[in-house]
Amino acid sequence: MTLQEQIYELFLLEKQVRGLNRRLEVASYQHTQMQSKLTRLQTQHEELAAQLKQTQAHANALENDAKDVETRIDALREQMSSVTNNKEYSALLIEVNTLKLSKGKIEEEALVQMEQVDSLQSQLTELEAQVQEQKKLVGAAEGEVQARKEEVGAELADRSAKRDAAAEPIAPDTLHIFNRLCDQHDGEPLAPAVEDNAKRMEYSCGGCYMTIPLERVNTLFTQPDSLTTCPNCQRILYVDDVLREQMDARAAKNKG
Repeated sequence: MTLQEQIYELFLLEKQVRGLNRRLEVASYQHTQMQSKLTRLQTQHEELAAQLKQTQAHANALENDAKDVETRIDALREQMSSVTNNKEYSALLIEVNTLKLSKGKIEEEALVQMEQVDSLQSQLTELEAQVQEQKKLVGAAEGEVQARKEEVGAELADRSAKRDAAAEPIAPDTLHIFNRLCDQHDGEPLAPAVEDNAKRMEYSCGGCYMTIPLERVNTLFTQPDSLTTCPNCQRILYVDDVLREQMDARAAKNKG
């Protein structure tokens, strides 16, 4: 097997491994997104619950303040019933009226706080429903991840083993180039040489579609144990069945 054939075999296995991994990654990504949303909802729930607790405590405190003021008013009224002069009675009356105004303001604020409590409780109930629904979605996503693992796990292990075996006879420096190009071109380190115009002997790279020199195409046929790369995108060039058939047909025609 020539180096070009070895590299091409490795390329096909690499594509299979990456394809299987992507199927797992898609499921894992969806699960991660679902879990992130659940975490955000749970955080909002905790913050809203804390706000509700604080608002409820404030409302309760205002109600207690209003009761204390009412108790004070009752005590003053009782005191007023036993006073013997107008001056003292007037002073007590002024204090009672002042306390009534204060009590009215406290009750108004307490009412505002209780309305806020009702609003927060409604929001919290709605948020609780969202959290529960999101938990179901997270559970379904977890099941999908597990199903994908069971579906492709054995096949992925098999293809990975074959990919590693195919890489063994290839020189480390060549393998380094291959792996670097895999990362650079998202698992597409190879590209076919494409014949654009046979009469003018014009060729291009099937990866970046830029023109490649004729001598590089010739090298593909004359030096199968060397790497020939595209001068533009640096992908490793190979001869696919289409170009080989075109070349064979032209050679046969010339020979005839």
